[in-house]
Amino acid sequence: MNAIRLIAWREYKQYVFSRGFLLFLVLFPMGMVLIGGAMGLLERSKPTRHFVVYDETGLYTDDIDREIARRHLRASINLWDMYLSVNAEAEALEAGSIPEPFSAPDLTDRRVSAFEEAGGFDAAATVAAPFLKPGAPAFTQPKQVFRRIALPAEAARATSLAGVEEALRPYLLEQRRAPVSGDDDGAKLFAAILIPKGFGAGEDAAPAQYWSRNLTDQALEAIVTSALNSALQRQAIIDFGLPQAALDEVAEIDAPVSAFRPDRAPGKGELGMKDRIETALPAVLTYMLLIIIFGVGNLLLTNTIEERSNKIVEILLSSVTANQLMMGKLIGIAAVGLTMPTIFLLGGLGTAVAAGGDSNIMGMAFETLFSTNLLLVYVFYFLCAYLIFSTIFLAIGAVSNSLQDAQSYMGPVMLLVFAPLPFMILVFENPNGLVASILTWIPIYTPYAVMMRAAASPPMWEILGATALMLAFTTFLIRIMGRIFRQAILQAAPPKIREVWKLARKETA
Repeated sequence: MNAIRLIAWREYKQYVFSRGFLLFLVLFPMGMVLIGGAMGLLERSKPTRHFVVYDETGLYTDDIDREIARRHLRASINLWDMYLSVNAEAEALEAGSIPEPFSAPDLTDRRVSAFEEAGGFDAAATVAAPFLKPGAPAFTQPKQVFRRIALPAEAARATSLAGVEEALRPYLLEQRRAPVSGDDDGAKLFAAILIPKGFGAGEDAAPAQYWSRNLTDQALEAIVTSALNSALQRQAIIDFGLPQAALDEVAEIDAPVSAFRPDRAPGKGELGMKDRIETALPAVLTYMLLIIIFGVGNLLLTNTIEERSNKIVEILLSSVTANQLMMGKLIGIAAVGLTMPTIFLLGGLGTAVAAGGDSNIMGMAFETLFSTNLLLVYVFYFLCAYLIFSTIFLAIGAVSNSLQDAQSYMGPVMLLVFAPLPFMILVFENPNGLVASILTWIPIYTPYAVMMRAAASPPMWEILGATALMLAFTTFLIRIMGRIFRQAILQAAPPKIREVWKLARKETA
């Protein structure tokens, strides 16, 4: 036992105290912060999309402008809510100290209208100021991405839709820059909306035309379509003899819907954000499990190949048995695999505490993690998945003198590791369905399937039965792969693929 402990400590220390691992621990959180900052910078520096509208009817340009302004305001309020969740005192948010419409659980059209009528972001900042944390930064409203500009002179002089198309083509192809008020250099024309005289709601009506060279960013096209739909609906309301404001009032109606779970006690079944996080957290842990298993498995493989090719393993086996060497390696690398998520868990926990506990999503995620059995389930199935795949990697390392030798074995293994990924979405959407049950009963996928189903209360008999089968399979696999490791680790030449099965069947003394 002392020999196993020493080998495990050697393997653990070799990686955890290496410069590369320590550098990774420093660079990973820094990288996450930099990525977050870069995304925010990219969002703030997103170019303004200039577009023009040629409306032969003269009826719809204002509708497009209003829809763009409304969507921009809605997106800005959503960012304001996120700003409050991070920068407002938790007690103030829980007590509802910041009144509606400046703080509310939902973002509805009615709230957007009320927010603007109440004074907008200047009034919101004044109301929220007493409840912000010390040193909280000021809220900055995002800039408006889409901006309508005047038609170029040659397009404005055109007397037909075809003439406008020809006049705008050089601007849409970026061969010329469109004139913009206050900018002597002009701007690139992102899109053009052409509305013919016969545009309307009838089947024979001429369609509006959306022209743009950019086929990937469809946001403006969606806004224009929504604006024109609303305008046509408003006209239909008027034709039916109803006041024009009726459509606006109808559009502001939001059906109040609450989600409930039938397996909760009466009066406690309504779902909140914590319940949503509890549902999504197993999926996050499953993918983290897959990544870590693959990472530590590769560590084990490369370490074994290196020691074998450099004859280090011969020195080690002069002092310990092959079984002790194998167990020490498995334990040491498993500890490495648990160290990484533990460090990130502690770092995230500290961040959540500093951010205000229950008032932020991270805080709710950690509360869910520690108030349920998810953490214990994760550790148990991590160890099971690790034993399954690490013994395979260890055996591959024992029969390979180089990474090139290992490639012939790694292809099928990688196929096995990542085969369930396409089905994980189906398991997440229907955790007690047929696909989830099938994956649960396949021993090498049991850890992932059970983790993904952890929050869905799967049948206990199924989980216990599949887990028992997985443990039996793991025991069998360790025995088979152990035979390969013990007999191949000292062979000068790596065995051929057809000889590996003979090694697996042969008992060693």
